This record gives sequence, C-alpha cells and structure tokens, in this order.
Amino acid sequence: MNKKILTQAHKLFTDDGIHDTFLDDVKIYTTSKYDPLSPFIYDVCLILVLQGKKIGHLGDNKLIYDSKNYLVVPTTLPLECETYASKEEPFIGLIISIDKKVMYEIIDNISKKEFIDSKKNSLGVFSDNVNNKIEELTFNLLEILQSKEESTILGTSILKELFYRVAVGNNSKFLYKMFLNNNKEAKIARALKIIHTECESNLNIATLARQEDMSVASFHTHFKQITSHTPLQYIKKIRLTKGKDLIAKQHYQVIDAAYEMGYDSASQFSRDFKNYFGYPPKEVKPTI
Repeated sequence: MNKKILTQAHKLFTDDGIHDTFLDDVKIYTTSKYDPLSPFIYDVCLILVLQGKKIGHLGDNKLIYDSKNYLVVPTTLPLECETYASKEEPFIGLIISIDKKVMYEIIDNISKKEFIDSKKNSLGVFSDNVNNKIEELTFNLLEILQSKEESTILGTSILKELFYRVAVGNNSKFLYKMFLNNNKEAKIARALKIIHTECESNLNIATLARQEDMSVASFHTHFKQITSHTPLQYIKKIRLTKGKDLIAKQHYQVIDAAYEMGYDSASQFSRDFKNYFGYPPKEVKPTI
C-alpha cells in the first residue's frame, strides 16, 4: 500500500488494538509488537493489510497476507495467525465484514466464470493480489471514514465496488462456490455456521450431513478439503478457542469455561487445552 493510504489510516487510531469506524462493517486493527502463532476465528470477511504482515495457518496450509496480498475468508473459519510488527513499522489492517446479500447480488449479476475443481481451490480461505483498483478503493474508503456524514452516504457504494473487485480477482473461484447454494462448498459453509453457533451442544455429524442432503462420507471429504480438519477435530478446536476467550475476556474459571463449552469434565478440557495451546488453561492471562 502506498504512503497516501498510510497517511489516511494513521488518522483513524492513536494506539494498538481493534478500533471501530463510522461504518459498522469496517474495523481497523493495529499492533506495534510481534504476535506469535495464536488462534483466531474469522467470520466471512476481507482483510486488507496496509502495513506489516500476517501469516495464517489452516492445517498444513500457509497463507501470507500483507500490503501486496489481501485475504478473503468466505465462511466462518479458525486460523492460527502470526503477526509481524514493530514500533518502527506497526501492523495496520482493515477488517471488513462481507455483506452476504451484496455478494450474492454481485455474483448473480457478474459474467459467469468457469469453475475448475482442483485442490488449489478447495480450501475455505484464499489470498489475492492487491491491484491498482483495490489500492484506489482502499484510499477512498479510508478518506470517507474520516467523516460520519461521508461514511453514511458513500460507504455502501465503496464497499460494494470493493466486493466486486474481490469477486473478479484471480483467485476468486472458491468465493463463487461458497455463494452458490447447491454447491458442496456452500453446504459445508452452512454446516460451519451451525457448528460455530452451537459448538457447545452435542452436535451429530450424521445430522449435519443429512440437513445438507449429503452422505456422511461426502460430508467428511468436503469438510476436510475446506477446513483441513475432520468435523470432530474442528468442533474440538472451536470449543477450545472459545473456551480460552471465556477465560481471558470474560474471566471465567476453568471449570465454568469447560462446562460452558459442552465438556463433561474440566480435567478433559484442561488436557485438550494443553495439547492444543501448549500450556494449561490456568495460565491464560486475562485481558481487560
């Protein structure tokens, strides 16, 4: 991203953290220190990095998103992310929620693309190159975010064009698949939403598959292609990540977080937690 963009961005924050803007769907995230590999849950969003770099891991897959590459997460997914930043060059990124209705409209009206089924396009997240159009729209977005009036009047049209540019990007084939209701990818996306909403429940994989008119075998195959995990591995990962948030952000006791996330035993929760994060839940540091 160019210097004009960074100049506009610096007007929107004064310190590290996640900052709201005049548009509900747009937030700016900044940090001036390196963050080691940590789990995050992304929910249908576009991430534009203005400065610095993140490396996201989904299973054995690695995605780099920086000032030259944006990240698109077309379904709810957990990523393990590493953030590269320093006081001299802080990480600055825009997190933009993708309006599903707007994206459906764009994909419905856009000239049809050929969908090529390959391993390259099966993962439920992708990065793409920042081109001149994306840079121009990023600058325009940051400029209107300085004003509530301009954000209210112009924000929707700028975001719609931004989503369009993403939809015609070089790596956007998977985005199309996610938004075509009868595709296997779209079916898995709906199942993922249920898992994230009801992860503490006793979810039944056969029931999830049946709800999308899929066989259990097909559900397992496509689920792993998109998330890099089996359904049961994925559910455990989401429970542990949300359990960690309960302890850190809402100051839950370990036993309460375990039961809240559907565990019958706090000791089992602690074992799974340590296996996943590398340290026991009692060592989680609360955040204010």
